Amino acid sequence: MTSLFCFFLKHPKKTLLAIGAFTLFFSFSIFQLKYDFTIEQLFAENKVETKNYFDFQKEFSREDNILMIAHQIPKQIEDSFIDSLSQVINIFKNSNYFNEVLSLIDIYDNSLEEKIQFSSSLINIVSKDLSYGSIWLKLKDNHNSYKKRSKVIEFIKSNTADFNWEWTYSGIPVVRNTYVEYMIEDNIKFIPPVAIILIISLAVLFRHWLYVVLPLFTVIITACWILGIMSLTGRGLNVMTYMVPTLLFIIGVSDAIHFLSRFNLHIKKGEDVKKSLEITIKDMGVALFLTSLTTAIGFLALLYSSISIVQEFGFFIACGVFIAYLLTLTFIPSCLILLKDKISVIVLSSSDKRNSFLKSISNMVMSRPKQIIFSSIFFIIVSLFGAFSISTGSSLLSDLHPESGLYIDLKNVEKWFGGILPVEIIITKEDTVERAIYDKEIMRYTQKLQKYIYEIFPYSNWISIQRVLEKFIYELDPNIDFPPDQEILDQVYILTQDKTRELINFEENKIRISGLLPDLSSEVLDNLEDSLNVFAANNFPSWLSIHMTGTMPVALKTNNHLIADLFSGFGLAFIFISLVMGLLFWSFRIGLISILPNLIPIIFAAGYLGFAGIPVRPPIAITFSICLGIAVDDSLHFLFRFWQERKKSSNIKEVISNTIETTGLAMLTSTIVLVSGFLVITVSTFIPTAQFGIISAITLTVALLIDITLLPALLILFPIEEKKIND
Repeated sequence: MTSLFCFFLKHPKKTLLAIGAFTLFFSFSIFQLKYDFTIEQLFAENKVETKNYFDFQKEFSREDNILMIAHQIPKQIEDSFIDSLSQVINIFKNSNYFNEVLSLIDIYDNSLEEKIQFSSSLINIVSKDLSYGSIWLKLKDNHNSYKKRSKVIEFIKSNTADFNWEWTYSGIPVVRNTYVEYMIEDNIKFIPPVAIILIISLAVLFRHWLYVVLPLFTVIITACWILGIMSLTGRGLNVMTYMVPTLLFIIGVSDAIHFLSRFNLHIKKGEDVKKSLEITIKDMGVALFLTSLTTAIGFLALLYSSISIVQEFGFFIACGVFIAYLLTLTFIPSCLILLKDKISVIVLSSSDKRNSFLKSISNMVMSRPKQIIFSSIFFIIVSLFGAFSISTGSSLLSDLHPESGLYIDLKNVEKWFGGILPVEIIITKEDTVERAIYDKEIMRYTQKLQKYIYEIFPYSNWISIQRVLEKFIYELDPNIDFPPDQEILDQVYILTQDKTRELINFEENKIRISGLLPDLSSEVLDNLEDSLNVFAANNFPSWLSIHMTGTMPVALKTNNHLIADLFSGFGLAFIFISLVMGLLFWSFRIGLISILPNLIPIIFAAGYLGFAGIPVRPPIAITFSICLGIAVDDSLHFLFRFWQERKKSSNIKEVISNTIETTGLAMLTSTIVLVSGFLVITVSTFIPTAQFGIISAITLTVALLIDITLLPALLILFPIEEKKIND
C-alpha cells in the first residue's frame, strides 16, 4: 500500500491529470442525476403491510391524492360569496388536473347543519363551528409526481390568490411536495456554512492558505465523484441520499487534517517536502486506511436495513469515505510536491491556547488516571438510567418545527375538520362465501364497525359503500332503517354504482372504508389497529377479516422496522470494528482498551435521548452506527501514535504526554470540524434531521474528551508488555 502511494508521489503531474480527468467525467455525469422523492421508497420491503398497501393501490384508487383547501365562511352568507366561490370551483373543474371537485357549493341547497351529518365525501366540507369551508380536490394519478404536483399546487395558489380570503392548503400531495422542498432547501443551505467552518478551522490549525485549499478541494472532488457514480449506476438523490454531499463535506476532511498535521511535524524538523511526504505516507498510510475502514463500517451497517434507499445511503457514504482517503494520499501529496516552493510552516508558540489546553489535559491524565476511570464509570451509570427510558413513538407532524408553515396549516385543518391523514380499513370476504359484497349482513357488520370507529374518532369522516347506500336510502325515505331488505339494497346498489365503484375492488370481495385522521403517533396507531382486530374477532364472522393500510400507517410501521434494523446494524458494526481493533494490535487487551472508550459516547447519547424525552426515529437510530465508526478514528490515530512513541521510550507517562500533545492537535481540529458541521444541520426544517445533527455533535465531542482522557488513563493503569510493543 505504501509503495503504491509512493509511486503516485513520483509522478505528481500524471496523478493530478488522472484525477482531473476522472473529476471532469463524473462532473458531466452529475447533470444526468435523477431525483426521486417518492415516499414509497421508504416502505420496508418484504413486509406484510407493504404488500397490503401496494395490493390496495392495485385493487382500489389511490388514497394519497386528496388536496384540501380551507377557506373562511362569512357569518352571513351572501350571493357575492357564493359567486366568488363558484368562480374558483369552476376554474378547478375545468382544469385537467382533477377527477373530482367537492365544495360548499355542493351542499348549499339545504341547511348546513343537516348536510354535514350526512355528507358522503371523504372529508368534512364544513368545519365543526361552521366558520370554515373546504374544497376537496381529487388529483388524477398521472399528476401525482413531484414535478407535476408542483405545477398543480402552483395552479391552485395562483387561482386562489385573487380572492381576498384566508386560504389554507393541505393534503398528502401538499405534504409530500413541501417535504421535498424542505430537503432541497436543506441541501442548498447546509454546504456553504459547512465550507466556511471548514475553511476557518483549517486556517486556524495550519495558518497557511495551501493547507486550507487542499482539504477543501479534496472533499469537493470526493462529492463530485460520488454524485457522478450515483448517476452512472442509475441511482439518484432521494429522501435518504440527499444528505450525501453534505455529510461527505463534513466527514471527508478528517483524513486530510491528520495527514497534513503529521506532514507539518516533519517539515518543522527540517526535512524537505518529498522526504516529509514519504515519511508521512509510511507513518499514516495504514492508520488512515483503518480509520477509513472503521468509518465505512459504521455506514455499511445500514446495509442490514430492509429498505433499499437506506442501503444506498450507507453504501455511497462508505464509498465516499474511501475516495476521500485515496485522494488524501494522492491528490494532496501531488499538489504539495508541485507547490513545494509555496510551503511555509508556522511554528506555534508554547503559549498557544491549543497547546496549553492539550498540556493541561496531559498533566491531568498523568496525575489522576484512577479518578478519570471512576468518573467515567459514574458517567456510564447515569447515562444508562436515561437510556432505559428511550421511546420509539413518532408521528408525521413530529418531524416538523411547530413554527413551520406546513405544521401550522396541518394543525389548523386538523382542528377545523378533524384530520387530513388518510387511513384505509379493508374488509375482505372469503371467496368461498356466496354473498354479494353489498349483502345485507355484510352491510350490518360494516355499519357496526364504522360506529365503533366514530366512537374513537367522533369528528373524523369515513366513507364506504355502506355509507353511500345508507345516505341514498335516507334521502329517499328517512324512515327506512338501514340495512333494508336485500331487494332494496340490490336496487340502490345499481343506482349508486357511479359513487361506489372506487369503494369495492373489481372481484367484489373487498370493501374499502376510507377515513382521514388527525396526526397520530405510531404507538397510538398500533393500538388502534389492535383494537380493530379485537373488535372484528368479537363481532365479525370468521369469513370476514379486516386490516389497516394507507400511507400513514405503512410509513409509521416502516419507521419501527427501520429502527429495529438499524440497532441490529449497530450491533454488527460494533462487532466488526472490535475485530478490526483486536486484529490490528493482535492483543485482546489493547482491543478492549480501544473499543470501550468508544462505547461511552454512544451510551451518553442514548442517555441524553432518554432524559430529554426525544423518541428514537430512523435519522437518530442511524446516528449510533455512524458515530461509532467516526469516533473510533481518533482512538486509532491516538493508539498508532502511542505505539510509535512507545517504541522510542519506556517511560509510559512521557509517551502519553507526547502522544496527546502531537496527535491531540489534529484530533481536536478534526473533531471541531465534524462537530461544527453537524451543528449546522441542527437548523434543518426537519426535527429528526436537526436532532441527528445534535446527537452527532454531542457524541463526537464526548468521544474526543474520552480519547484524550480515559484512553490514556487506561493505557497508564493497564500497560502493554514491552515484548508486544516490539513485536
